[in-house]
Amino acid sequence: MAKDSEIVLQLRRILASDQVLTREDDKAYYTKGFRVGKGQALAVAIPQTLLQLWQVLQACVACDKIILMQAANTGVTGGSTPDGNDYDREVVIVSTRRIKGVQVIDNAQQVIAFAGSTLTELENALRPHHKEPHSVIGASCIGASVVGGVCNNSGGSLIRRGPAFTEKSLFAQINHDGSLSLVNHLGVELGDTPEEMISRLEQQQYVTGGAADWQGKIWADDYAAVLRDVSANTPTRYNGNPQYLHDSSGSAGKIAVFAVRLSTFDASDTTATFYIGTNQESELVALRRYLLEHLHELPLQAEYIHRNAFDLTVTYAKHMYWAIKRLGPEALPSLMAGKAKWDLRVKRMRILPLNFVDKLLQLANNLTPKLVAKRILDYRHRYEHHLMIKAEAPHAAQLQQLLTHFFATRSGAFFRCDPREEKDAFLVRFGVGGCTISYCDYYGINTDERLIAFDVALRRNDSQWRIDLPPHLQAQVQEESCCGHFFCFVNHQDYILKPGVDAQAFKHQVLEYLDQRGARYPAEHNVGHLYHASAEYEQHMRHLDPTNSCNPGIGKTSKKKFWQ
Repeated sequence: MAKDSEIVLQLRRILASDQVLTREDDKAYYTKGFRVGKGQALAVAIPQTLLQLWQVLQACVACDKIILMQAANTGVTGGSTPDGNDYDREVVIVSTRRIKGVQVIDNAQQVIAFAGSTLTELENALRPHHKEPHSVIGASCIGASVVGGVCNNSGGSLIRRGPAFTEKSLFAQINHDGSLSLVNHLGVELGDTPEEMISRLEQQQYVTGGAADWQGKIWADDYAAVLRDVSANTPTRYNGNPQYLHDSSGSAGKIAVFAVRLSTFDASDTTATFYIGTNQESELVALRRYLLEHLHELPLQAEYIHRNAFDLTVTYAKHMYWAIKRLGPEALPSLMAGKAKWDLRVKRMRILPLNFVDKLLQLANNLTPKLVAKRILDYRHRYEHHLMIKAEAPHAAQLQQLLTHFFATRSGAFFRCDPREEKDAFLVRFGVGGCTISYCDYYGINTDERLIAFDVALRRNDSQWRIDLPPHLQAQVQEESCCGHFFCFVNHQDYILKPGVDAQAFKHQVLEYLDQRGARYPAEHNVGHLYHASAEYEQHMRHLDPTNSCNPGIGKTSKKKFWQ
């Protein structure tokens, strides 16, 4: 216990009292994953500056503690929270959510984003320059951090830009001998000592374009060409792809990332969204190939929702997309943290159901309208499969012409959305990621036991889109939700299993089926604690963290020191 007490004392010398959490109630939001995963942590440290982050890491290394880096805690594979309680050292969660900061550089052609900056913060910083970032807020990334996306090689919904990737970052790394180093690969000169590097970066005392500004990639600039190869027998993107593993990119918490340097992209002046419905999955698969082969310019987004996912979202996750619509996505993290605290208060009372807060939310959902435009609701009744394609206005005419030609001889239909319909369509799509969570919370279902999620990158030439379960597996499913990034052929499938089903056996059989289809998984949510890291991915992790002190056990690897 002496060392445990020592690390807490050291953290309290570095941080204010509200930045070091040791009470179980206070730690609860950080020790339980957004979707799955939970475990114990000795303390949660919440630094507010890059210098505090460095000092916290120094203290953890000196006391031989496991460091679990956490950004927004919006992941869906449990990779940013403790996994059980079987570690060989005490765990300290280091939350970067208060370390905000976005520096717009090179005439807004690039940015340097600090550890806790969110996609919303980055979007707001770029808007005056008529620029936008690599990713926009997606289905499971409400309140998501920029650095978290890079560390997970997150894909996102923007078609042309591929997985989040950069070769330029500033990060702390634990070396073979147990020492801690701050590594500057940002491509700008910041000095020699960690303190000098951090000070000059925070005060933006550096220049770009000089000798130190080496030619490293700052986005996956070959992705659009990869996507158009619809005859290829391999997926477009997946986690652990060696092509996109470099320093912080794909690091999955094995290093502590202070800042990343990324490209920006010209914002679209006006857009047009087309809402498509059909009862034949094969029609959508054929449409994808047809558009990828004939469109002069790729659209911005092509998002799929199955009718089941639509229904679960407008029924159980209405409060989420209503909050986004009314308060903006930046409000979601604090709302989620507040709910976690109220859940704990209810638990302590012992006179109310554990899911009392969720029952109140669902009561409000039941008493309020669906808040979705009428034509979209009409398509929900008419069609099983829904696809929304957003394009820049100058390219909308060709897209509309191709859609008209395609559906002239096929089943299905489409319409061009008005502004309200466009907003509602994507709000529902972005709410899908939380619909199965809300369902489970309402009915008191343990997500670790009965919610099985698949994040799958399908072959570019696959003739199927959905996971086709054999009857004996389908009979084990209580509810299911399917959505995805359709042109990228990235499918997100959730199954809520019936009581008593062997979840691991179910998952194993589905993964065998996906292996037969040549799919790769996970596609963009990182391996977390749900998937096995490939041999190549594990080798990358071992290179980044030779002592296995940062996020051990990720990708179902060893939790022991030195990878024993």
